[in-house]
Amino acid sequence: MKLLEFFKNIDWSQALYVILGILVFVIVLGIIVLIHEAGHFIIAKKSGILCHEFSIGMGPLIWQTKKGETMFSIRAIPFGGYVAMAGEEVEFDALKDVKKVKVILENNRVCKIIINLNNPKYNNLPVYNLVSYDLSGTMEALDNELYLELQSEDGEVNKYIVARDAMMNVEKKDELQIAPKNRTFAYKPFWNRFFSVLAGPLMNFVLAIIVFFIMGVCYGYADTSSTKIAEVSGPALVAGLENDDTIYSINGEELSDWDDLSNAMAKAAKGEGISQEGTIEVVYLDASNNNQKVTVVLEPQVFIYSVEMVLKYDKETPDNKVIVGDYGDLMSETKAGKAGLLPGDYGDLMSETKAGKAGLLPGDEILKIDDTDINGVKDILVFFNSFTEAKTVKFYVNRTKEDGTMEALSFDVDTYSADMLDTSSIPQTKLKMGVSTGSSRDFVKSLYMPWKQTGEASVQIFKTLGLFFKKGSGVKLTDLSGPVGILSLFTQLVKGEDSFYQILYCTGLLSVNIGLINLLPLPALDGGRLAFLAYEGVTKKKPTPKVENTIHNIGFILLMGLFVVILISDVIKCF
Repeated sequence: MKLLEFFKNIDWSQALYVILGILVFVIVLGIIVLIHEAGHFIIAKKSGILCHEFSIGMGPLIWQTKKGETMFSIRAIPFGGYVAMAGEEVEFDALKDVKKVKVILENNRVCKIIINLNNPKYNNLPVYNLVSYDLSGTMEALDNELYLELQSEDGEVNKYIVARDAMMNVEKKDELQIAPKNRTFAYKPFWNRFFSVLAGPLMNFVLAIIVFFIMGVCYGYADTSSTKIAEVSGPALVAGLENDDTIYSINGEELSDWDDLSNAMAKAAKGEGISQEGTIEVVYLDASNNNQKVTVVLEPQVFIYSVEMVLKYDKETPDNKVIVGDYGDLMSETKAGKAGLLPGDYGDLMSETKAGKAGLLPGDEILKIDDTDINGVKDILVFFNSFTEAKTVKFYVNRTKEDGTMEALSFDVDTYSADMLDTSSIPQTKLKMGVSTGSSRDFVKSLYMPWKQTGEASVQIFKTLGLFFKKGSGVKLTDLSGPVGILSLFTQLVKGEDSFYQILYCTGLLSVNIGLINLLPLPALDGGRLAFLAYEGVTKKKPTPKVENTIHNIGFILLMGLFVVILISDVIKCF
């Protein structure tokens, strides 16, 4: 009965979104990992390196098949993958310390060496004493250079030629193809090894470019050549603007294109040219009246991204009051709202913000922040643009209680640094008029924009990493998002409008992230291996394989520790 009650209480619509988000996340991550490992695999094969296994995922095996000399696997943990190249790690000699073996001959050559003498599959084969062997050979790859020298039970010693693609049965089921010198990573020329490692991250950038290209071809690009409005909502709709109108000027500044409009709004968002009450003067060309100029006073929606807060937008709000709003305030004017969705369908977004977590609630009247009196919207815009570092500010507010009386409260709210917001191209404060430009498909643009978008994404990632070393940025290790955080993002994306577009965009960004992170010169990452190769290229000396392998192993343990810390942080954020 309790189990039945449990299932009755489940919000199945939300549960389905979570399941769909998980499915999309696994598919996206699988594609990114597949492309990354394919880069390693293709160049390694072209270089003649033996690849034992190509795996998508880590950990327990789900599915496996062999094609040619490589085992292709899908494993249970989707966070990663690998291409097992012969000789990439410390040279492995499976016959070291082995005294007895069994062999299978084919055309007078050894085609299989059995080390596991207890394997019932080979019970009928005779056991030989291993006298000597050479399974490495030379880089010249001579025809008869690989051999086993074996002694039979009657004491006779014979030398057997070993096929260059002979298999070795190590465990009960595990078989491994032998890797002569000419097939191993360690003995390949420098540039073969370098590009075999580099190809993985490079393919992530190629994938990002392809994804951004698909987005451009399918959805087009914003038409920023003019200030003609494609769609009106919110404040602009209230002020009387309509679709196809053209914005002529803002606060007396004439506009020629959408970039001019964005710059004018950015100035106003810093308190320049905006009234104390938070209004701007907009002149527009009325498309329904022969493009006659019309002047209106428009009250834009105000977002304070420094503390993740929106100010209340309400025609009945007194002009001199600054009221904390909710992100659903303009819901009725959005596409989702017009379709029938209510603010509650998106959950209580305020509670997840810095302002909300500090205790501020929609409806609170902001009187003062630190020592600055807030007598209007302009004051709060100027205040949050007066500093750039992350810090804690004190809000003084009046809150209306249920009985109608006012309560004076204060809250300490942590802010984002301007640098932190800039990594996501977000300003400290922003004004939204409720106008959007149209889009058009431009094939020529789609040929170069994906490269630009990939480059911009790379720069943003470097900026973010740089903030960890910048004083006052406020960026902490726990601000990083790991698999759970990204999974949570995908469960939100599948709910939203234009979800396929957003999923494509996040796929491109995630691919760039993985490509760049792998290029960092850290042990166990591709960048760490490239660093050792760079050392070899400069000094003309190979690092000691044992030392290099030890460093990579230590690096792997540290990275796994970091992974666990971020994972725990992600889980805590979810609750």
